[in-house]
Amino acid sequence: MISDIKLLNLLHNQPDKGLELMMEAYMGLIYTIVYNQLSNILPNEDIEECVSDVFFYVFNYKDKIDLEKGTIKALLAVVAKRKAIDLYRRNKKSKAVEIPIESMNENIFDKFDSVSDSVSTDERNNFLIKAIKSLGEPDSEIIIRKYYFKESSKDISKVLGLKVNTIDKKASRCMGKLKNILRGVL
Repeated sequence: MISDIKLLNLLHNQPDKGLELMMEAYMGLIYTIVYNQLSNILPNEDIEECVSDVFFYVFNYKDKIDLEKGTIKALLAVVAKRKAIDLYRRNKKSKAVEIPIESMNENIFDKFDSVSDSVSTDERNNFLIKAIKSLGEPDSEIIIRKYYFKESSKDISKVLGLKVNTIDKKASRCMGKLKNILRGVL
């Protein structure tokens, strides 16, 4: 693997070759980050376009890259996550985004009491989605971002314009509300 210093020099002196090497080295990582954020919401074409936007952005940002502050890999990862979140928000504003029930992360059930064997997974997921939506905005979005997309409270706070401690308090209260709503059902 090429060092960050050599890669940055190539981006400046031989831009085509530098971009090609950067994409070869980090395409898998960037695609994985974007795909994990958007795969259940947007088609593959939009995901691929977002990945391209990440490399294009970093390529155009090459004059401002300071390797003392971090690696090119870290910069690409941060840009990928932000671009994916931005695309998610733009898509959400343009149309209602439904999270497919079958794609809901099963780990969220770990937060609740034991699950009755008599209720099918789809029924549990349907009920869980309805319960989360019943919390209203921004609470339902906080729960989905935190436990489905596994975003940090800091990232959620930036997107929603709320303080980090507010996000944490709301998430905790919402989980308590969900536990009460779901008690006896799940």
